[in-house]
Amino acid sequence: MRDRDAVPSLRRLRAFQAVAQATSLSAAAQTLRLSQPALTHSIALLEAGLGARLFERTPEGAFLNEAGRVFHRRSERFFNQVHMALCGANGLGLDDPAIDQQASKLASAQVRSLLAIWRSGSFRAAARSLGLADPSLQRPARELEQIIGAPLYRRSAAGLTVNLAGAELARRLALAIGEIRAGAEELDAATHSRASLRVGVLALAPRSLLAEAADAVLADNGTHSIKIVEGPYAQIIQDLHYGALDLIFGALRAPPPFEELVEEPLFEDPYTIVCRRGHPLTRLPQASAEDLARYTWVHPTADLPRRTVLDKMITDWGLDQNISFETNCLSTITSFLSASDRLSILSKKHVEADQRLASVNHPPIEHEPRHVGLTIRKNWLPTPLQSRFLENLRNMAAKFASHPRHSK
Repeated sequence: MRDRDAVPSLRRLRAFQAVAQATSLSAAAQTLRLSQPALTHSIALLEAGLGARLFERTPEGAFLNEAGRVFHRRSERFFNQVHMALCGANGLGLDDPAIDQQASKLASAQVRSLLAIWRSGSFRAAARSLGLADPSLQRPARELEQIIGAPLYRRSAAGLTVNLAGAELARRLALAIGEIRAGAEELDAATHSRASLRVGVLALAPRSLLAEAADAVLADNGTHSIKIVEGPYAQIIQDLHYGALDLIFGALRAPPPFEELVEEPLFEDPYTIVCRRGHPLTRLPQASAEDLARYTWVHPTADLPRRTVLDKMITDWGLDQNISFETNCLSTITSFLSASDRLSILSKKHVEADQRLASVNHPPIEHEPRHVGLTIRKNWLPTPLQSRFLENLRNMAAKFASHPRHSK
């Protein structure tokens, strides 16, 4: 269950939940209308897959052990999120008996088919990705639609694909499955000390903080896995929304584009006009608008917040409006500034930490407060590894706020 695309056995999870609640194999079997051997087999397969025993079996019944309690917390969150996903798909309330009925009918093959169609973009591409014939995929996909009682698919240029309701249901189910993956990692960490974390990072975020926070965690045990993904905001915020990332570190947008996301500011990092070390403007007590007007600019691309700030500043101060060079690549901006007398706009702490760059002493730039921090999902429950990483990152960010270090 550590594979993002893997779908857990709902039958085994239901068996686990039933035994945990009833503390009795026979009572749980009656609740699920299974034979006791069939129920016991499901529990055994779940425990084998997780590599841990979940129950202490005594003459008085079957009781969750420490590993079982850890996994039960994740299993409860999984089924709660499945119920919320179903509510969102058909408009019913959480207390509606129909939701329980729909959840009880849900099968792993149906969830797997929906997620494959959502991720692949069409029925045909999904069937190829799963190694199935089209009818073998369409059957569970249509069965899910019947259970929900609402259309989940539409025709597009690429063929049959998910509609908006189907995409949102798939996203929510993917987040639910993430709970089981996290539970498996928590158990694995307890026995083999293996756990993982996936972090999205934005362009001007201090990389040294991530490196030191990660190194502190990995120093405890080298079998942990931390994946850092760099990318534009629009891409990685979608990855966080879909559950492909655990958190994002970088400039906050206040508010984030999705209601389920929350932001935590760590320190303020305003914009500044930047140039190469030794630039003529660095020798001035303060550069006036007339001084700045003698130089051309390296422009950020129009999709970046600092481009909006730069465009307004250029207009308000009567600076050179010619756009001869623009890029969204931070290393390219730095290289271009280092090799010329051009100016650009970057965050103050990034400039302080780069030995090739210098800030121009200039009049204040008007812009909304710019905070660097964390973006996470509201109901995210970090694993112990993830909690330690967050604690390290918060502590290091507090120190960095007053003592910036190299951020490359």
